[in-house]
Amino acid sequence: MRFKTLKSKITLLTVSFTLLLAILVASFSFFMFRSFALQSQITSTEFNLQFIGAKARQSMIALDSLVRWVTTNSQITTYLESDGVEVALATYERVKEEVMNNLAQQYVNRIIITDLQHTKLIHTGQQMAASKPVTVLNVTSVLPTTFVEDTTWSTITSDPFLFTDGQVLPIRRVITRSSSTEVTGQLYLAVSSALILDLIKDYTLPEGTSLYLTIGQDFYEIKDGLFTLVDLPRSIDRSYATSGDATTVASVRMNGNTHLLVTCPTGFQDISLSQTLSLGKIQFQNSTYVALLVVITVLVLFFGLGLTLVLNRLFNRPISKLQERLKAIAESDFSHDASIEWGDELGDIGRGINDLARQIDSLLERRVADEKNKQELEYRMLQSQINPHFLYNTLNSIKWMATLQHATGIAEMTTSLSRLLKNVSKAEDPVISLAEELDLLNDYFTIQKYRYGGTLQMVNTIDGRYGSIGIPRFTLQPLVENAIFHGLEPKGSTGAVTLSLIEEGEDTITIIVEDDGVGIEEHTLQALLATSSTGGMFREIGIHNVAKRIEYAFGPPWGLDIESKVGSYTRVIIRIPKRTKEGTPWPSS
Repeated sequence: MRFKTLKSKITLLTVSFTLLLAILVASFSFFMFRSFALQSQITSTEFNLQFIGAKARQSMIALDSLVRWVTTNSQITTYLESDGVEVALATYERVKEEVMNNLAQQYVNRIIITDLQHTKLIHTGQQMAASKPVTVLNVTSVLPTTFVEDTTWSTITSDPFLFTDGQVLPIRRVITRSSSTEVTGQLYLAVSSALILDLIKDYTLPEGTSLYLTIGQDFYEIKDGLFTLVDLPRSIDRSYATSGDATTVASVRMNGNTHLLVTCPTGFQDISLSQTLSLGKIQFQNSTYVALLVVITVLVLFFGLGLTLVLNRLFNRPISKLQERLKAIAESDFSHDASIEWGDELGDIGRGINDLARQIDSLLERRVADEKNKQELEYRMLQSQINPHFLYNTLNSIKWMATLQHATGIAEMTTSLSRLLKNVSKAEDPVISLAEELDLLNDYFTIQKYRYGGTLQMVNTIDGRYGSIGIPRFTLQPLVENAIFHGLEPKGSTGAVTLSLIEEGEDTITIIVEDDGVGIEEHTLQALLATSSTGGMFREIGIHNVAKRIEYAFGPPWGLDIESKVGSYTRVIIRIPKRTKEGTPWPSS
């Protein structure tokens, strides 16, 4: 009820649309920026993990080459299969030299080489000083005598020989002869966990995030310089775009919360680095979004208030004046009011209202004049009205007097005129039967035959079985009248009008009215088709009028055509549908 006025509706719609648009823009911007921030964080994390992985891969490759050298070196094989102090010392120095020349030598905590029975032992590395002595008696803790399979980069464990706790990546390999697969010894390489820790010591983890290392099926959390084995997180199967083909990003449930886990393979065996991203830290707080919407709503409401004031000045006052002007017109005040004709669209409405008032005033005056003219016309019609029965009775009296006096021509002519006037006065149906139309034509031709003294002849060749065909009333009479006046009378001698009928197809009847008169020139024919006045029996029924009445009665393509040859003939062709006057199909049988 409060929003009935145009001003209030425009204000409400404008404010609502602006508020909705502002909310949509703010929401779209919020979610787009949040998505961009999340994607940016993922890309940054992926780059950092790829960098750390690449550095770790270099060290791992270098250590793997050291393992391959030990397991395939012939000098080591010779040492394991022979005795002698000199061979042992030479082999030890060679192994030590190879370790010191390795690119990742600082991460070799220890390397132990023994035969299968642990009777021979070489031990060197970076943690010799901080380690317990390694002997053939305690070496079985890392190299059992039953060990015959390789275990490489598969787990993280404690170094049993260190005085303090320390984690290593243990590598166990069998040593075989160079010429066969026979096992001659064993290798134990303890890779320091510093290989990974040194790379991340300057790595800043955002609050609420963690770093992980995956080796095979084991998943370790890296925290406070230690690797802690934890359960592999459950993925929620939601992926995000990454720059690297091998990098994966998925939503996981960890510690009862949802995190994004970015995982990048190091490119060395089945080892990868992962980092979690807290969705709660990346996303904006809901309160921030709500506050943004509140600010937008307040601004839009202020905008609506200002818009209401502007609309009141621009629309409300002019509309009020227009309403007052309409009320004045309703109270019959049709005077011109120039104060509502402003220079804008409302001014156009005001000018329209003034024009409407002027037209209403003119219409009322014309209505009064028409009413006066109507009364005068009714009076004249009463003065000129003749009782048809009086006219018929008078003509019948003339006919009987002519019969008594043996004036048969006068009697026949009077009878025809009486029937013709009777049909004209009772012409209610626009479509009659062809038989009725021919009767009217016969009455008319009888009168014309006496007028022209017997020089006219009408030949009707239409079969009587077509009498029920429907045709517009007074179609043939104007055509025969034109044939007499324009064709036969100028001829100055006897002439004839011929009526014929043919069937065209299953639904068309063609009636031909032809005379043997002087014909019609082309310009006269065009004028004859264009005018509706003949000056004959009916002043307003000409060929043009007949054609139009056929078209109105039956629609296209029904109508008439005229063919004429000067000095020879004129032929009018009438095409009507093969139907009765009631509109039903004509029974051909």
